[in-house]
Amino acid sequence: MKLLDQEWFEQWNQTDSYLASDGTINRIPLRLTSSNVIIYGSANLTEVLREFEHEDYQPVTVDGEVPVQIWCNNFIDTDCGSKDTVNPYLETWYSFPVIPKPSQLDLPFENAFSYNVNAPDTLTWCHRVLCGASEKGKDLPAKAAIAGGREIWGFPKHPDMANLDFDYSENEMVSFTARHQGKRVMSLKLKRPESINDHLLVEADALTEPGSCITPKQNPHTPSFVSKQTRYTQAFSASMYLSPWDDVTDSLSIYNEEDFFGGLLSSWNFEPHLKMHCSNLKIVAFKPEGWNEEFKG
Repeated sequence: MKLLDQEWFEQWNQTDSYLASDGTINRIPLRLTSSNVIIYGSANLTEVLREFEHEDYQPVTVDGEVPVQIWCNNFIDTDCGSKDTVNPYLETWYSFPVIPKPSQLDLPFENAFSYNVNAPDTLTWCHRVLCGASEKGKDLPAKAAIAGGREIWGFPKHPDMANLDFDYSENEMVSFTARHQGKRVMSLKLKRPESINDHLLVEADALTEPGSCITPKQNPHTPSFVSKQTRYTQAFSASMYLSPWDDVTDSLSIYNEEDFFGGLLSSWNFEPHLKMHCSNLKIVAFKPEGWNEEFKG
């Protein structure tokens, strides 16, 4: 049974579809369900700003540092692939809040949860994405996610698939590793927050403001395969368990062996401060702004 048949998804009827360059048909809005780990941390503003010289936006800061989120996603079922089959794949990205230039927003640091920014008038900026198969030999969903994501939403996804692994192990641990084009990108292992005393549970079920999510535009600092900048809206639902990062139980290595994902993040001097785990994330990505309905035939 497809997990996308869950009742929550029934409120988001199909409104359109898109035939991607790989031959797959993308349902719009696109639906995904997954288990996830998110690492919230800080990055050096001066280094991050090197990526924004030609952008119309700039990062929001927390006490002068950029609050970056690293997402590690085990998509259990998606609309990326055949509509009659379960379509799993793995993905990792990093994102952070931005605000239009020349405005600036520096938020105060209070504790580790300050890096999970929720401020009005900010946009969620997705900066780098890698996709990979969740099972060896079953590449179609990941390839469909790359083609559709790049062409419809302008997601900055590398066209080459990565070798990703998302694994639950004993003692309430979860791990995630990433390699790309034969080079190490990232290695993560942490104790799940729900197994820790004094964790915070957030029950989320929301529709973002119209156009509140955004992707980079093509510029000298982004790869030539980033096709376009878009703004779009999402809906999501999840039970999110959060707790501060613990160097005793948690470890994160970001390698400087390739330039696209880990090398860039490493140059930002990223430091983890907060972690989140959920096993029931549901996401809907709506058709991006800019589609002209007036001449739809």
